[in-house]
Amino acid sequence: MKIHLFHIAPSGASHKETVLEVVPYALLSEAIWLSGHVTPVPLCAGMGRCGRCRVRFALHAPPPLSAEEEILSQDELALGWRLACRRQIFDGGAPMYLEIPQNPEFPQGCDTSDQMARPVAGNGMAKNVPLVLAVDLGTTSVQWRALAAVGNYGKKPEAAGSFLNPQAGAGADVMSRLAFAARPGGRRLLSGLVRTLLRNVATRLGGRVERVCLAANTAMTDIFLDRDVSGLCAAPYRTSHNGHEFAGLPDLPPVYIPPLPAPFVGGDAAAALLAALYAETPRPFVLTDMGTNAEMTLVTACGAVFMTSVPLGPALEGIGMECGRLAGPAAATRFSLTPAGLAAHTSGGSARGISATGYISLIALLRRSGLLDAAGRFVAPEACAMPLMRRIAAGLEWLGGRPRLLLLSGDSLWLSAGDVEEVLKVRAAFALALEKLLAAGGLAARDVACLCLAGALGEYVDPADLATLGFTPQGLPVGAVKAVGNAALDGAALLALRPERGETLARICRKARQIFLAKDAVFQQEYLQRIGF
Repeated sequence: MKIHLFHIAPSGASHKETVLEVVPYALLSEAIWLSGHVTPVPLCAGMGRCGRCRVRFALHAPPPLSAEEEILSQDELALGWRLACRRQIFDGGAPMYLEIPQNPEFPQGCDTSDQMARPVAGNGMAKNVPLVLAVDLGTTSVQWRALAAVGNYGKKPEAAGSFLNPQAGAGADVMSRLAFAARPGGRRLLSGLVRTLLRNVATRLGGRVERVCLAANTAMTDIFLDRDVSGLCAAPYRTSHNGHEFAGLPDLPPVYIPPLPAPFVGGDAAAALLAALYAETPRPFVLTDMGTNAEMTLVTACGAVFMTSVPLGPALEGIGMECGRLAGPAAATRFSLTPAGLAAHTSGGSARGISATGYISLIALLRRSGLLDAAGRFVAPEACAMPLMRRIAAGLEWLGGRPRLLLLSGDSLWLSAGDVEEVLKVRAAFALALEKLLAAGGLAARDVACLCLAGALGEYVDPADLATLGFTPQGLPVGAVKAVGNAALDGAALLALRPERGETLARICRKARQIFLAKDAVFQQEYLQRIGF
């Protein structure tokens, strides 16, 4: 069966037809965004909240479903817009003619093939120089860095870049990827999507890449290697291998896989630990990346290492939130109070969505202002003492029996009660996991010299907002929170340049004590008790 896709430019005009051959009974969203021919979109795996999978049926639009009526307006439904995650491709059907919008989180005209190898500004690639490639394969995005194979760590990269993970059509979190990978042929499909793009990177670098270091969580690693993932799909969880090996893959240079310390503490956490140790981070320190899965490492003053992980879901990637958006020019990354009300701050232009840091900033501001109570509920306008707060609270409305707060003039941005709940759940899981990790090391929050936040969210979030929402514990020393950038990629660069460092890292990981929160009998109960401010 064929699907004819027509891409809609921001101007509203259709252009660039793509014809896909699809198999019957697949979800429409998966058929489109896992095809390898369409710019990836970070989808919420059928939760029906983000609306990113919307498509317009140019002919014979099916009747709308209740889930679609909650996300799409009546005008959009009348025009034929539907949610592809709720639509199945039926056998023997007529060809489908669909329109999909240009991904608003991507520059116009940019697709996956355009994102590969771009020299770093002001540092053109040297010719005929052997290179190594460091890769951070994240659930949402892939970051890479090419360095001269001879030279010291810290030298400017010859080229660097990033692209959205093309596996995103299978869902935004680790468990949805594993569920898709467990299907017949699913693992090979997901593996092939990423391998193809990395081959493109190596090709555009002139074929001079001698080796690759790929840092990723255990699920992303095994899917990339096309290895058995059954041990990660159900308890008791187990890994199929321990990493710290070179993998030979078709049409790719030798790929070094860092140590995989535990089922959900992967090579990205190990690589990040190497970078933190190499940077001589003051001890005791905690290193964590606040992504779809928070992997946490504690290094005590005497050098003992404790590791754990906790699933957070995609909310801190801006996915699954009703106005969620990846960070970019049109994403609100911060909110402030002005005499006129709430103000959304972007890196350019008006806000058309809210990034993860934007949500944390907004919810922290509303909590400090008293517009959210201790349970995370919106406060009615008449309960606000200050006129400014009453004016902001006047934007509270009910849609389908659910409250939401309109943030700006018009109805372009809002914060729903469901969005607040998602952040509260993430906060509860993160804070409790951090508390358990410190307790395992015999430390209180006041003893921590440095709480290292890796990744983009750690780099841009305001530590005061994290404290307001309870992500970071009371008693943590002032100034202890430190953004360390992409520590996993930094560590991957260290290992790519000198793979022998992997032996030392493997020894550290073998000696590390793993804290398995899934086996903690009271973790779930304590987690539920902490959903609130």
